[in-house]
Amino acid sequence: EIQINGGTTAAKVDFVTGLFEQEVKVADVFAQDEMVDIVAATKGHGFNGVVTRWGVTRLVRKSHRGLRKVACIGSWHPARVQFQVPRSGQRGYHHRTEINKKIY
Repeated sequence: EIQINGGTTAAKVDFVTGLFEQEVKVADVFAQDEMVDIVAATKGHGFNGVVTRWGVTRLVRKSHRGLRKVACIGSWHPARVQFQVPRSGQRGYHHRTEINKKIY
């Protein structure tokens, strides 16, 4: 996807519809030695636990009901789990921007 800049929305739509089913060369869009930012989603890995997602150390064999957990998720007060505590959840498919990539 390429961002179209300048002019009104109607002018942008007319410009793009004129390019439908036509070949667009890379040299027409990018200049040599131009610096660009890349916006994409990372590779998705689904729902993962804390050991895989955050690299938390496994517990010893007979300590808890499960081994691949965080032993303590926080103190009694404040009576909520803080955001710094590793929790299980979505791993990957996150929006990322890489800046200053050079076109050779």
